[in-house]
Amino acid sequence: MITIRVTGEDALVKFDFNMDIVNILRGQPNRKWDAKEKCWVIPVRRLGKLLNCFDKYEVTILGEQTRSAVKTIAPESFQFKTNPFQHQVEGFEYGLKKDRFLLGDEQGLGKTKQSIDIAVARKQMYGYKHCLIICGVNGLKWNWESEVATHSNEKCKILGSRINRKGRKVIKSTEDKIFDIVNLPDAYFLITNVESLRSEQMVAAIQKQISLGNINMVIMDEIHKCKNPTSQQGKALLKVRGETKIALSGTPLMNNPMDLYIVLKWLGYESNTFYSFRNHYCVMGGFGGYEIVGYRNLDQLQSNLNDIMLRRLKKDVLDLPEKLHTTEYVEMSKSQEKIYKEVSEEIRANIDKIAVSPNPLAQLIRLRQATASTDILSTAVNESAKLDRLEEIVEELVANDEKCIIFSNWTEMTNRAYARLAKYSPAIITGETKDRVAEQDKFMYTTECKCIIGTIGAMGTGLTLTAGTTVIFLDSPWNRANKEQAEDRAHRIGTTSTVNIVTLVCKDTIDERIEELVYQKGAMADMLVDGKTIQNKAQMIDYLLS
Repeated sequence: MITIRVTGEDALVKFDFNMDIVNILRGQPNRKWDAKEKCWVIPVRRLGKLLNCFDKYEVTILGEQTRSAVKTIAPESFQFKTNPFQHQVEGFEYGLKKDRFLLGDEQGLGKTKQSIDIAVARKQMYGYKHCLIICGVNGLKWNWESEVATHSNEKCKILGSRINRKGRKVIKSTEDKIFDIVNLPDAYFLITNVESLRSEQMVAAIQKQISLGNINMVIMDEIHKCKNPTSQQGKALLKVRGETKIALSGTPLMNNPMDLYIVLKWLGYESNTFYSFRNHYCVMGGFGGYEIVGYRNLDQLQSNLNDIMLRRLKKDVLDLPEKLHTTEYVEMSKSQEKIYKEVSEEIRANIDKIAVSPNPLAQLIRLRQATASTDILSTAVNESAKLDRLEEIVEELVANDEKCIIFSNWTEMTNRAYARLAKYSPAIITGETKDRVAEQDKFMYTTECKCIIGTIGAMGTGLTLTAGTTVIFLDSPWNRANKEQAEDRAHRIGTTSTVNIVTLVCKDTIDERIEELVYQKGAMADMLVDGKTIQNKAQMIDYLLS
């Protein structure tokens, strides 16, 4: 018989010696042996899971908190803040049963929501104190902050974030991030980027809080960005252990078996070194025998992956809506931010003149182009957070054998996107294109062409582009109807799956104001175009610049 005494946050486990029970306890995170009391000690929050492991033994629980201390939750009784699709309920159930797994759903199926719901449920079930979210892509911190607010009632903190004198949230130094980890804030969800793990002090502070039981769950988003186990980030990630770990990736990792090593290792399903792993699954040869010339034992690797991965494709999910809209935030570099600020100050200085012009919107084009790519406005600086993120999204889509449609308001931007994505043999339609049908057919009917790029004015109407499953807007038009018309190039007769609509937005810029005015509120700011008072026009322009 097993006797468990609950005292405060600890559960003391005693039993007559049984090696099977010992092995079960050794497999529990944060367990320890109390030599004085001659018993095993585990956190109370783990008691529910431990009792599941003791299902074939007689167990007695003593103490002020008896079995009421063991919290359980059924998926049907969990109060989702936002209604889940059926496949998300299944992902939620899967995540409650597994402490460590890879959520490999295709882009657009809501990996973020599922992992947030799982984290909230685990807090309710086991008293988790904090969940750490590590973003493999830097700008996605803001997306996670927004998603946490949308899908939960929990507080959220981006590590190192502070409110500046203008009332805006900004990310400060690594030292500030370390301070937030050492002095944990009153927020369940903690968010940081994987680059912060380059600091040994940061990793040590995180791991200390994990060992103290203060950080109980870690979500690693875009884990395929850390596929190199010899890199500084890869080595650091492997030091972040965690009681519960969820890895997220929409990219099929079997394209290169070596990419799986860090996923399996971080989740705790691979005990061998990288080189032993490589030698087991790779055939080495070439000069000096250091080149991978083939693979072996891939059926074993696939079987291991299937045991720890949940992956669904859009084509296999039946309850999705016709369109899935996502606003994805990106962070401008210091150089890009400086150019944006200079243009903004120039416009603000001339705001009265702009307000009396026939079309004030035209006066804001330079500001919007500053969020697009700096070399449109500057010969000295060539940076674009949006194009950087675009490349990452397209790479993931191509890995999933999908095509995409890319829109911008300006030819200057579509030309730059075309150059960045040249390896995918893109088609392009702008006002300069002589044969739009030929470019349409290239995208629709040739396998080498993975994307089509065009201006909203030239490609937003009159074309059928149903080969694309994702539509990406590098910038939105001023008019909501124009955007919906552009979206429908992919969503029309002949569409066989849900269409993802992704809009890239630079954080704390005019992009955000446009999305709020035009798309969230569902209407254009009429005072800018319909002859309202000059004073109102000036106020609206000032708001867009804020």
